[in-house]
Amino acid sequence: MMKSLQFSVPADTNKSIRIQEDIMPNFYPYFHRHTETQIMWILRGHGTLAIEQNLFNFEAGDIFYLGANQSHVFRGSFDKNEKQKVHAISIFFDPHKKIAAFFGLPEFEELKNFINHSEVGFKVASKLKKSIAEDIAALQKTKGVDQIIDFIRILNHLMQNRHLHIPLSSEKNLPDPISDTDQRIIDAQNFIKKNFTQHKLTLNLIAKEACMTPQAFCRSFKKRTRITYTEYLNELRVQRACRLLTASNMYSISSVAFNSGFNSLTNFNRVFKSIMKYSPKEYLKHYKEATTEQ
Repeated sequence: MMKSLQFSVPADTNKSIRIQEDIMPNFYPYFHRHTETQIMWILRGHGTLAIEQNLFNFEAGDIFYLGANQSHVFRGSFDKNEKQKVHAISIFFDPHKKIAAFFGLPEFEELKNFINHSEVGFKVASKLKKSIAEDIAALQKTKGVDQIIDFIRILNHLMQNRHLHIPLSSEKNLPDPISDTDQRIIDAQNFIKKNFTQHKLTLNLIAKEACMTPQAFCRSFKKRTRITYTEYLNELRVQRACRLLTASNMYSISSVAFNSGFNSLTNFNRVFKSIMKYSPKEYLKHYKEATTEQ
């Protein structure tokens, strides 16, 4: 896997959150991570975000929520005649440090769970970008108590619309509360996570593990996770394939496919492209371009 630099966000001992505005020729060029959670609004610039083993295109107006210690780099893409200049505003905060006192309040329990469940990061839903951007712009101009209240309001707005955001990882967090059927689905998910590389992992086997009929299992799984069982299994397998592809040059494409649970190279290529938007070869090329200093 590409080495990720540990980045230290400059601290302000008098504040619980840090707001940073960057106007420069390009984004920070190194694949890096930091202990703070980051909300990043891109006002100008476009290119590719590499985060863990995932790739996302970004453009001006996009807003990303990056979890603590998620390795990432924003790689700007400019045409030959295009002036290189990016503009971004970031909010950095550590929910386990100064601002943690808020999340310890009973009224903030749901918000605390949302933050814990958002460690995989997400791209803010398109329909929210304009309002969240306006809130971030306003946040820059406030101070003290007003700034903290406005920041909590932004988090609450993101939480209220959490099902609309695009996850930056395949891991889907489940909402509360937990019923008996929900618990069976959670247990089935854990079973799938442990066995998804096995070629003999069938729907009948997983449904039997959950003590449900295949039809009831599929219906309950979709209701609980908002994706189908097949989509979940494929995403786990593609995520593993991404890790194998980026770890070293030791694996051939067919070897990656087999070791990720696919029994057909054709099926692997089709599923990989449907999820990652690139073929395995294209993905690896773009990943190396995005994470290698130029």
